[in-house]
Amino acid sequence: MSCLALAALIAGQIGCKQNVGTPEASQPAPQQTPVLPTGPAAPSSSATEAGGIAWTVPTGWEPGPEHQMRIATYRIHAIAGDPEDAECAVYFFGTGQGGTVEANLDRWKGQFTAPDGQSPAPAQIEKKVIGGLTVSTLAVSGTYGGAGGMMGQAPSIKSNFRMRAAIIEAPQGLVFFKLTGPLNTVAASENDFNALLGSLHHQ
Repeated sequence: MSCLALAALIAGQIGCKQNVGTPEASQPAPQQTPVLPTGPAAPSSSATEAGGIAWTVPTGWEPGPEHQMRIATYRIHAIAGDPEDAECAVYFFGTGQGGTVEANLDRWKGQFTAPDGQSPAPAQIEKKVIGGLTVSTLAVSGTYGGAGGMMGQAPSIKSNFRMRAAIIEAPQGLVFFKLTGPLNTVAASENDFNALLGSLHHQ
């Protein structure tokens, strides 16, 4: 065999070895399913459960901005003639937290004065059982001095305001509902607020 023929034979054998691959190398690598982080869900502005109870949000109440201290915030559009929307804030601080029912009702009642800005505003407080849960409610109207401002700023004073509030003695602690806003808008939402309370039940 000539030198040229021998060289060509060796080159062909080397080329064949380079083209042969393993089955694993000839197939694309399988895609890995991403592992999603797990943990407690973040507070939601539209949450409908807390403290071992659940409720139904009235139709037309929209999720409001999320707030660090709140379980949920619901926004109620102002009716014609009122200067701003109303909101219903929901709080749950855990077992044994948040103060007593009486202390919170007194504090909320004290945030309102009569139109003269001096006299206490008349308040209606009731206690009832709904869905096997003890519920204390508050209704008060007047000049509202509890509208929170920025840190270090004095609260805003708002006239012709109304509050409907409820404290539920839930299995895991107190759950607080606080509906505040312009008088006519809150008054127009009374039936919705009562329907929310009527929907309360154990989880």
